[in-house]
Amino acid sequence: MKIYKDIKTYFLNDLDAITDYNNQFYIKSFGKRKGTEKLYHDPEFLEPHKRDFFEMGIIAQHNKNMRIGEQDFKKMTNGLAIVSPFQTISYGENNSDADDDSGYVIYFKSSILDSLKQPYEVQNQFPFFKIHTLPLYYLSEDDFIEISTLAEALYQESRSSEVNSLEMIRALLFQLLYKVKRITHNNEGIVPLNRFDVIMAKFENAILASNNNFLSVNAYASKLNISPIYLSECVKRATGQSAQKVIIDYKVLHSKTLLHQKELSISEVADALGFNEVANFNQFFKRNVGITASKFRKLPN
Repeated sequence: MKIYKDIKTYFLNDLDAITDYNNQFYIKSFGKRKGTEKLYHDPEFLEPHKRDFFEMGIIAQHNKNMRIGEQDFKKMTNGLAIVSPFQTISYGENNSDADDDSGYVIYFKSSILDSLKQPYEVQNQFPFFKIHTLPLYYLSEDDFIEISTLAEALYQESRSSEVNSLEMIRALLFQLLYKVKRITHNNEGIVPLNRFDVIMAKFENAILASNNNFLSVNAYASKLNISPIYLSECVKRATGQSAQKVIIDYKVLHSKTLLHQKELSISEVADALGFNEVANFNQFFKRNVGITASKFRKLPN
């Protein structure tokens, strides 16, 4: 499966005139704007693929088919769609004869946030960025206007040539993310999902809320007041993966974040992750990443 690592490459390198802040940030406006860009224009996007950057869709109106992870997304008004790195995504055809889609799509890498340089740090600070589930929210009119106003400010700033534009983009993006965090607190306004997806979303929230202390499947089931068997069944139905694999995915993400902190020894990283022996951590990391922790640490960020 193709993984897009470069934001410009994702758009067929047709954005050379647009500032992308060293491939860290880009915002598209679609519909209702003179000279607006097409939202999806590459036939390759019809095939499932992945990206290694974050996406936020601020959607006034949307009629195109999308599939993200195990969920289908067909139509939305005054909505918010959030996609994390390495979620599988594919785009389909329009559900309507009318081409009246409108809104903004924001793409960014964690590195632009400066204080949160790794994806896991972003997901830990902003739990609506989950790995496996797709948070979709219906917003109130007031919340949508406020979010859209911030998106418009980001759009205008990204097209300006003023000094300190990167700093302005960073500040506006943080403001937007914290506003979304406030709006989505306790998953209020989430698009109704089936029971399996609801349990899956709560499971990931529990993982992100456990302060980097990764628990057992049984422990998370107890927190959710359900049986481990039922939790495992819901996770499998929602994602196609085991509950244990989901925990491992988050643990791997956190281990990568810690390994990027060069002041920490590998022994200290292993200890922070709850491994009694460095050898056990090394085995865990190589089994799930494919290379040793020391080799990973030498890779460019």
